[in-house]
Amino acid sequence: PFQCRMLQSAAKADVEVSPDPSLAGKFEVLVPVGIPDEGTFDWLDGFLQKNPHYVELSDRKIQDWAARSGMPKPKVAGACNDKPSFTYNVPSMDDGSLQRVMKSITPMVPRNYVVMEVKSNLVKEERMETLKRFNTPNFKKVALVVMGEPDIQFKQKSYTALLVEKQARLDTEWKAKKAAAKRQKELQEMRRKADEQRKKKLEEAKKKEEGETKDEETEMKEEEVKKEEVKQEKDEDDGLGDEPPKAQLTDAEKKKVFRGAVNDLAPTTLSKFLHQFTLPEKAEGFDEVKFLWDAAPKCKEYLRKWVLEAKRTTLIEHLQPAPEFTSKFMAWQKQQLEWQQKQNFWKAKPKTDEAKALEVNASLDIFSVEDVNDIHEGEPLFAHFEAADWALLQLRYELYLLQDAFKKDVNDPDRSAIPEPHLSFYYQRYFKKQLSPGIFSLKNNTELLQMIKDVVILSGEPPVLTSQLGAESLESPDIFVKFTEEARRERKRRAEAGDETSTLRYTPPAANAPPPPARPMQQWQPAP
Repeated sequence: PFQCRMLQSAAKADVEVSPDPSLAGKFEVLVPVGIPDEGTFDWLDGFLQKNPHYVELSDRKIQDWAARSGMPKPKVAGACNDKPSFTYNVPSMDDGSLQRVMKSITPMVPRNYVVMEVKSNLVKEERMETLKRFNTPNFKKVALVVMGEPDIQFKQKSYTALLVEKQARLDTEWKAKKAAAKRQKELQEMRRKADEQRKKKLEEAKKKEEGETKDEETEMKEEEVKKEEVKQEKDEDDGLGDEPPKAQLTDAEKKKVFRGAVNDLAPTTLSKFLHQFTLPEKAEGFDEVKFLWDAAPKCKEYLRKWVLEAKRTTLIEHLQPAPEFTSKFMAWQKQQLEWQQKQNFWKAKPKTDEAKALEVNASLDIFSVEDVNDIHEGEPLFAHFEAADWALLQLRYELYLLQDAFKKDVNDPDRSAIPEPHLSFYYQRYFKKQLSPGIFSLKNNTELLQMIKDVVILSGEPPVLTSQLGAESLESPDIFVKFTEEARRERKRRAEAGDETSTLRYTPPAANAPPPPARPMQQWQPAP
């Protein structure tokens, strides 16, 4: 009798799509921005406890939901709070499908959300990607900056948790000491009874030999004395008391407001994104930016100082040598091989006037030499280099090249030099071998760099690898030969003057050490 047109079949001209005004701005999407390992998830737990109508969106919460469904949390070494390990052996859990589904569904289900992503919330581009998902009028997007000096409530909660943890440790220690004291007392009691039995047997044997007898009254007195001694031993106080000591926080412990045995970010993640950490701004798409602990200027300064300190102490584990470094190092290896061949050729060549050569060498100004391959009648400047000198020559160039390549590859004014504790790591990363002071019988890298302080040194506070030369040295590697020859001659002069400390104790690395002599093969002989 009639026809009904459904909404899906309506033309655009017939309808107008508009959001429900009753839902506009009704729900909030909170984006907490905090310093890693400085109370991020502790603050969130306190916030959710006061505001249970907010829903946490994080990998941590997904694992909590999984645990409530009977799937235990994977225990993997090196896991972090922000991105815990998803090794459930369930494809939809392990491949990130659940996270993608949650990201696509949550914007269509209007609720109050807390998007807890420690790393992503610190990176501007990733914050903007998060806001795009909730780009509808029924969501109010708010950034909550939680960094700086915590408020009183957070401190009190942290102190309470620290006190509980400390009390638990004291209880465990007290129970262990109490059990040890009990075992010691029981052991002493066993020894005492054994001694009494032994004495009793000796006395009985003595009585039988002497034929003596004691009256009953004397024996009763001796027995009472023994019982009194035993009672006194049992009543001895072990000094631990009947209850564990009450925990109290020291001034040093009260300064450690932030706690947590598990890091918020993995070291590789921190080193990779550290230079991108910034504070949120309304221009990114936020309706409001709130600073909960400190004001905006203090938070900005606090983040800057924290990033600088983190850059100083964090390894750049994703750093890889650039092609420019590889080409320069290969050219150097080729050049060094040519020099060694030149030295071998000169040593094999007959010498005509050795007296004249010695005279030229004695008066030679090393740094005025124009051609290190020929200082006099084909004699190279490196003619008298030994294995230790070639090793020091290579070390000079490698460490100079390392500090130059690091500065260019990192391209960060806050990380313009290699900190001394990180030197071995970056040397291994660039040259694919270990920096070994032991081959020169030295204890550490500081002592090793003292041997080549004409090229690179450790300077500043904290100490960093610093060049003594200009950038043009990489284009003309002859300067490294000159420094090495000058150091060799200085050691020789000191040795001739009787200075035994001038002698280098050099042990070639295993890869460069000559192979052991081959054992002679025994020829087969017929049996007699």
